[in-house]
This record gives sequence, structure tokens and C-alpha cells, in this order.
Amino acid sequence: MAGFLRQNILTSYILTLLSWLLLLLAHDINVRASPVAGGLLRHGADSATQYWKRVTPVVVSSQVGDNTTVLNPATNQVIAQGPGTDGGGSSLPAIIWLIFVFVVGIPLALAGIRLWRFTTGMVVGLGLTVCVWAAFVNTVSSDGLSDILLTVIAIAGFAIGFLVGMLKFGRWAGVLLLGVLGGFSVGLRIVLLRPGLLVPDYRLNWLILSVFMVMGLSLLLLWQHFGISTCCAAVGTFLIGLGIDLLMEKQDGMSFALRFFFDRNNSHFLAIVNKGYNPSRMTQIVLGASIGAMWVSVSPLPLLTVPLPTPSIPPRRHPTPTDPELTDYIPRSPVLGFAQHKIFKGPFHPESPPGADLNSLMEPEPELTAEKPRVSRMHLLRSRFSMT
Repeated sequence: MAGFLRQNILTSYILTLLSWLLLLLAHDINVRASPVAGGLLRHGADSATQYWKRVTPVVVSSQVGDNTTVLNPATNQVIAQGPGTDGGGSSLPAIIWLIFVFVVGIPLALAGIRLWRFTTGMVVGLGLTVCVWAAFVNTVSSDGLSDILLTVIAIAGFAIGFLVGMLKFGRWAGVLLLGVLGGFSVGLRIVLLRPGLLVPDYRLNWLILSVFMVMGLSLLLLWQHFGISTCCAAVGTFLIGLGIDLLMEKQDGMSFALRFFFDRNNSHFLAIVNKGYNPSRMTQIVLGASIGAMWVSVSPLPLLTVPLPTPSIPPRRHPTPTDPELTDYIPRSPVLGFAQHKIFKGPFHPESPPGADLNSLMEPEPELTAEKPRVSRMHLLRSRFSMT
């Protein structure tokens, strides 16, 4: 049984590693970054190329009128350009994405810690969806794929990941991906708040996201119950915010922001990078509000009406309100994550005892105990009514 358990854990780690390796390769295939000599660039290209991190430089050359072409200076060949879209307006792909983000986001934000297998299924599905989508948008040619076909492929990836996360061997992958995606969703919103991304250097933005992903995973591993509820709220609020922004800004808000951050396809240079990322005030409000749905501002201790989250957590990790270092203020707590943590106090694994930790997620099913010997009817009557 121990060998079977180790095999399940190893399989889940491999699934998690392969998912993020696919995302890394999606940014490396046909993507070798770096800006080109400024003398060959025209107006507007200088600001765009700082986000174009490729070894083979790409030059934007403006000609007569509005005719703009993209050239590869190494070969002087014109690079054909495609639209780089995921549907627009009230098209079918846009409606599918809108329904998708709400159907997945709302349950995760409100009660992700109680959905158990459904939560791990949705998380693995989301991870695979991001990887598949990023791989396709970074490798298609200028002709590309139709918006509906790309949408169907991404949703199919979610369905496959959902089934994997529902199975026992995919449970660990779902839990680990939940921590990674929780931190990723918070960091991504912070990076997208500022026009042109948080940091001008494109690689530094990914470094910031990596730090947030490690933080999310560490929170989940160190404090299982509180970490799972927080990461569920993080992923859920991100998807809900994306859905609200799609309703108000269509494909010009967070949808384009995700394209700008993930899409580094040569065939989409004009439509994505050269256009630049300048979020509207409404998109910035949605991004900030979705983060605010997770985090509550620092409050004085006299206003504290509920104890700090301490169930199943060693006292040394979570100081109590009477500790000297907490005499004035309490740390920030995620609103929806804290709500899940306090409302649903049971463990993430429904079959585990109340004090279970992360290892309980892979505990084998309890074996059937041996049947007790049956007492004969005559012996039972004799024992009940005997006078001795």
C-alpha cells in the first residue's frame, strides 16, 4: 500500500511539472526576444519592443499612409500578421468564455474548500486550459485558428484536466496547482494594474509572478485549511473579475491584458505588442476590486469580532491577539478566503479526521474489518434468561 501511495504522489508531481513545462515551452517556441536597433524603428515601435523579448529582432516599418509591415531584419522578409483574438462582442466564443469564467469562478470563490474533488478537478482543468491556450496562441501562423476552434480546444483541455483532477491520482496535482494558481492570480492582477505592465522589463514581471506562485504554494503547504480557502478565493475572484470586465469592456479590457501578457507570437506583433497595453479606468477598477474582494484593510484590534484563524494550526505559526506584537493591529486577511475558512471548518478531504493535514489527501481507503463471529440463537437465549 505504501508503494501504491508513493506512486500516486509521484504521478501527481509529474502532472504538475508537465503542465507548467508546457506553458514554459509555449513562450520559448518561436519566441526568442529582444528589441532591435532604434534606427530601423518608426514612431511607436520603441515602446513596443521593450516587451518583445526575442533573440531574433522584429522591425516595424511604417510606409505610405497606414500601411505598416513587420520585417525580420536578419532575412529582410515580411512577417505576415494575424488578428490575435479570442472572439469579440457578442460572438459565440465570447459568450462561451463569459459563461465559463462565471461557472468556474463563483463556486471556487464562495465554497471551494467544500467541493473537494470538484475543486481539484476545476483547478487541474484551469491549469491545463491556460497551458493549452498559451501554447496555441504562441505557435499558430498568421492565418491562425478560428476563434471558435481555439475556444473549443481550450475548453476541451479543461474537460480533460477536470476528469484527471477528479481521480485519486490527480488529487495531489490539483492541490499543488491550487497553491500555484492562487498566487499566480494575485500576482497577475497586480502586474496588469499599471499601463504597460508593472515593470517595463517583461522578464521581471514573470519573476514577480514566480514569487507570488511560490508564496501561494507555501501558504497551502504550511497551513492547509487556511491556504486552500485563500487560494480558492484568489482564483475564484480573478475569474469573476474577468467575467465582469468582459461584460463591460468586451475584449478590450482584461481579455486583451491576458493576450498582451501571454502572447508573444511574431504573427501577432502588430495586434498585440505594437498596440500596447493601456487599460481603461474601468478595467483597473475591476482588477483592484477583485483583489479587494480577497483582502481587507488593516483594522484596530478593538473592532475584531472573530478570532484569528487557528484551527489545526500550531500556536507558534499564528500568534493570538494577546501577543505583544499584535497589540495595535491585526494582519490583513482574505475576505472570501477567511469566510470559507470560518464557515467550512471541516477538512478539505471529507473522509479525514478533524486534525488531518495535507498528507490525508492521499490516505488509502479504510479496509473492511473482519466480520465479528455470530452468536448462536440458543446461546443468546441461554445467556439472556439464565439465572446464573
